[in-house]
Amino acid sequence: MRHMIFDEADHYPIAILTKVSAFQRSDMIRHYIEPLNQRHIPSQSVIGFTLQHDRRGKVSVKDAKAYLANLLPGLDSLGTRLLYVCDGAYFKVLTKERKAEPHYGYCLPCKIEGFEHMNVVLGMNHQQLIYNPDTQSRLTLTLKALADAHLGTYQALGQNVIGRASYPKDVESIRAALSQLHQYPTLSADIEAFSLKVHNAGVGTCAFSWNQSDGVAFPCDYTPLAEPAEGYHGEFRVNREIRAVLREFLEAYQGRLRWHNAAYDLRCLIWALWMEHPLDTEGLLHGLEVMTRLFDDTKIIAYLATNSTAGNALGLKELAHEFAGNYAQDDIKDIRRIPLDELLEYNLVDTLCTNYVHDTYRPIMEKDQQEAVYESLMLPSLKVIIQMELTGMPLSQAYVAKAREALESDIQGYLDTINQQSVIQSFTQRLRHRERAKANSKLKTKQHPIEHFDYVMFNPNSGPQLQMLLYEELDLPVIDTTATRQPATGADTLEKLINHTSDPSTVAILESLIGFAKAAKILSAFIPNFEAAIEHGDDVTWLHGNFNLGGTKSGRLSSSDPNLQQIPSGSYYGKLIKKCFRAPKGWLFCGADFNSLEDYISALTTKDPNKLKVYTEGYDGHCLRAFSYFPDRLPGIVDTVESINSIKKKYPDIRQLSKTPTFALTYAGTYITLMKNLGFDEETAKKIEANYHELYRVSDQWVQAQLDKAAQQGFVEVAFGLRLRTPLLAQTIRNHSTTPHEAEAEGRTAGNALGQSYGLLNNRAANAFMAAVWASPYRLDIKPVALIHDAIYLLIRNDLDVVAFANRELIKAMRWQELPEIQHDTVKLGAALDIFWPSWAEDVTLPNDASTEEIERVCEEHFQAIQSPS
Repeated sequence: MRHMIFDEADHYPIAILTKVSAFQRSDMIRHYIEPLNQRHIPSQSVIGFTLQHDRRGKVSVKDAKAYLANLLPGLDSLGTRLLYVCDGAYFKVLTKERKAEPHYGYCLPCKIEGFEHMNVVLGMNHQQLIYNPDTQSRLTLTLKALADAHLGTYQALGQNVIGRASYPKDVESIRAALSQLHQYPTLSADIEAFSLKVHNAGVGTCAFSWNQSDGVAFPCDYTPLAEPAEGYHGEFRVNREIRAVLREFLEAYQGRLRWHNAAYDLRCLIWALWMEHPLDTEGLLHGLEVMTRLFDDTKIIAYLATNSTAGNALGLKELAHEFAGNYAQDDIKDIRRIPLDELLEYNLVDTLCTNYVHDTYRPIMEKDQQEAVYESLMLPSLKVIIQMELTGMPLSQAYVAKAREALESDIQGYLDTINQQSVIQSFTQRLRHRERAKANSKLKTKQHPIEHFDYVMFNPNSGPQLQMLLYEELDLPVIDTTATRQPATGADTLEKLINHTSDPSTVAILESLIGFAKAAKILSAFIPNFEAAIEHGDDVTWLHGNFNLGGTKSGRLSSSDPNLQQIPSGSYYGKLIKKCFRAPKGWLFCGADFNSLEDYISALTTKDPNKLKVYTEGYDGHCLRAFSYFPDRLPGIVDTVESINSIKKKYPDIRQLSKTPTFALTYAGTYITLMKNLGFDEETAKKIEANYHELYRVSDQWVQAQLDKAAQQGFVEVAFGLRLRTPLLAQTIRNHSTTPHEAEAEGRTAGNALGQSYGLLNNRAANAFMAAVWASPYRLDIKPVALIHDAIYLLIRNDLDVVAFANRELIKAMRWQELPEIQHDTVKLGAALDIFWPSWAEDVTLPNDASTEEIERVCEEHFQAIQSPS
């Protein structure tokens, strides 16, 4: 336990408690003492003490309590009454709060017996500023709370945020309140719903506000109970009268509506107010047009204003914390458990917070020149996403059941193979003896025999057991570690470990563990979601997932519930999952995938001649790289297009061997990555790495130039002008001798984003294509259902004219290449439309610009091939 005095005094009413690693005098003075001095807190009022942690920087509740038992009496004797605690674990012990994060800016009473006269402020470790300078506002907020508490002027965050408010509850009062809103050119809006799933969500309550203090909130489908029962204060009862009034207002309002996470609120409103049934595309499109006529999404605004390699918080409560404080101790999981008056106030505060977030982050977005990407790409993408989420993806439950059966059978097969290995049998005995020793140590005289522990079996789902098996029993090298520096046991690590053994039994165990992990992941991640798909009254069920803008640093879409971006591709399990997706009667499930988008983009942006000549001279890229990596293994191959391309037939194994090193090195791996992941010896790995970087020297120079620029300006500019802020590079001289490891890691993240961000071309293509669809006679005949990686998936009416239109217009949208950095005279982006029949696992590719006759012929040939497989 160390302490630090900043100015001698008889007593110290304030104590700053922080980690040893942050306990440097100059830093403490700069980040804490000087800002407190500016708030009229003299240095002699403050003392610093270290907190105890283990070597990983962690502390258990038990150890924290023991340390505080020694520290608090000493602080009490020094007259300390305010604790500024720069550690969430200690803060929770002191205050007995379950979470630390929501309490930044608050002063709470100490809950440890005997020290209730002390108060606690959750502080911030100043070292966080190195990784994310944007946290300075949080540090300032906590020091203000500390100073105010000491000076007697402390007021909890969020007090009196509501100014003028009305809470009408009957139809006519609600109609009158809404009629008054037409005077405001901009309104923030928010709903509280009964579920995250659109078909169960309804519109519990709705709120609008026109500034950061005033607004209106009213119930819709939330009906209060006469008497609370079993913790419930209300119930979900569709109120068609209020829904009609709300719809009438939304259709008539000519101003701009402002939402936070618009995709959720808007899809719930469209489903409830405009769609007469789940397959009502006409109602969907009407509601979509109304709700996206003039709108903003403050979640996307905040994303564009804060997108950083350090990450960012995009939840409304986190973004508005300084304004409204912790106005909901916990996120509401079931609005029926909240009294109506309380729920309406909560709903209204959400809209006030939305205005605060807009007013705070929109100027930053505009200053950083992100308004163009917001208006031209992000908002149009939300419109497409909302239609996708409301449409859903079609599933056959019969094939979902078959997939579950196949996965469960495979899992059992892998377990059987694992348990048949003699080393597993001996390892199981070891586990039983260990369990016996543990149990018997608690007994005084009677001891359990080993037979008593026959129930103990090796469990592949147990991380500790896997660690023992891999690194003790099988004596494999530790090549990966977890965030807590424990030996890793995930499927990716298992695949690498195969390259570090030649023992057949060990290989069999590792292969079975990999298969088990993959099958178990698919069974848990996808099948339950598929089984919960919704019936809409046709011959399939519908999976309504979520597609998230602002979910990645590169700008590419993320996905959740389930994560469709993780659907395995091209493997046995990929086909198993894709067989579940089948179009309803009268429709075709279709998709178009950009041709090798990342490879094209890398060639076009870097202007690397060895990447461009794959497209300009006809080289096979894998063959070219194989020739560069392994020239001594390719006798007879010389440096010509024809000779190098012949590797594909003459040396297919060498061509295949080149693929994995290319992937690793493309994403900033090194020779060490090749040794760890692929088992190459050091000499071979270094040679491959050197040959790769020689082949793509121009690309390396281009990426380095972008990172050097980022070190000067604090961000990299990726596709469509999207900024990815690089706080560490901005603070660091980038060279091998002085660049910290963390800054190099940030450089890799930024470098990867330079290419991955062009996945936004998929969004742009979907936006352009759907704009053409909505303006066409086929607006009800083509439905977007998913954007996954670099592909666009659709449901298309089974009609030749509709298919021909989609084939022509979609590929036209995907050929777009007008960004200056990707324009080229001969290297052109492209794609082709696939029809998936009878399921996603079987496809037929349509020629670009095919006539209806050509489409009919190609589809007939596919049909015949499916019916009569060779």
